[in-house]
Amino acid sequence: MSRSCWGRTFWQLSTAQECGREEGLRATVVGPRPLARGGKEGAPSMASPTTPAVLLTGSALLLHAGWWEVSPDAFRTWAVAQRPDASRSEHLGPAMLMVKLPQIFRVHQMPRIFWEDGIMSGYRHPKRSALDCVLSSFQMTNETVNIWTHFLPTWYFVWRFLVLSSSLDFCQEPYHWPLLIYLLLVCLYPFASSCAHTFSSMSVCARHICYFCDYGALSLYSLGCAFAYGAYAMPDHWVSGVLHRYFVPMAAFNSFVCTSLSCYSRFPELEHPWLSKVLRMAAFVYPFLYDNNPLFCQLLFCFWSNCAWNETMAGCCYHLLFALLTGFLFASLPERLAPGHFDYIGHSHQLFHICAVLGTHFQLEAILCDVCSRRAWLQGHLPAPGLPGTFGTAGLVLGNAAIIGAFTAALPRASGSFVSPPSIPTEAGCCRDS
Repeated sequence: MSRSCWGRTFWQLSTAQECGREEGLRATVVGPRPLARGGKEGAPSMASPTTPAVLLTGSALLLHAGWWEVSPDAFRTWAVAQRPDASRSEHLGPAMLMVKLPQIFRVHQMPRIFWEDGIMSGYRHPKRSALDCVLSSFQMTNETVNIWTHFLPTWYFVWRFLVLSSSLDFCQEPYHWPLLIYLLLVCLYPFASSCAHTFSSMSVCARHICYFCDYGALSLYSLGCAFAYGAYAMPDHWVSGVLHRYFVPMAAFNSFVCTSLSCYSRFPELEHPWLSKVLRMAAFVYPFLYDNNPLFCQLLFCFWSNCAWNETMAGCCYHLLFALLTGFLFASLPERLAPGHFDYIGHSHQLFHICAVLGTHFQLEAILCDVCSRRAWLQGHLPAPGLPGTFGTAGLVLGNAAIIGAFTAALPRASGSFVSPPSIPTEAGCCRDS
């Protein structure tokens, strides 16, 4: 049976519509042989007759992606074993698969736009399919930990949201609407970051678009923080004042500035890397400082007047501590000090993700303390949040999406080396013209 023949038969039995990419099959499956009760080859197997079918059918997705290959002899034996009239001795044991994962590359083999400071190896191919990108999250590359350090926390925050939804009335209670917006955006930003790191190796343009969306999600998260702080964390002497009235509208304007500046920072990345980094840092430091003004004021007042230490103050301090560590790690330490030693585990962006998630966790705990402890006082001094003003956030999401769309449309007009790298690595590891 030829390769094309058994490949198509495999796909027919796996209920797929087409056979896998024949040129992409590069590993080999060791053909399973029936095992005797005592473990000797050639005798009847005690395994379930359906086991090989489940294993091989479940592997169809990886076969199509070019990750697994089934040898003709192994497939022929498996096909015989699935005949209705096959005897027990013809059934197979579990298939023994040898998986060859996609090749990873060193920094000098990659287009310059993919280079990361101090990261010398572990790069994925810069032109992968979406399926390859998803599967690569289970392979050890320099992006794997980046993906999982935000994908797993996404589901933690979703779980916290569902638990709170069971105890708080988000639909009928206007007092909790700012908290609802904050929780939704807390769930959004780590998920967007995880997706950006997963699909950033599809192409150069896809890389920029993925990070545009990541920056937009971070901008919206900063707006969600302003909603929560404005509703629950304002110092008593600021409530109903001028700063309080314009606190959220100004944060909305900041989110547009943050998205625009961070997206623009990707354009001078090759010619002026330091300018790019400074613009990106400014895009996120400024909204952070603005949003946390109520926290700074509360902490200063508390230390000045020797107020009682409570859970809210502890949460605020931990949140600001991890935020400070997050900003420090933006300087690409420690991989700048020891290039090549932190390519897979321990480089700054992974630590950046962990500190950001921990900071968000403590921020959420502090906000929940304020929601419960200050409810009676705030409801006596503030009107209930209005539906148009609170859920006008949907319009701000569309505004940030429009900014991302504008920068995406500008990508083809950027310099050639920015959009289309002069060379890409081949599977052998050498570069070729794109």
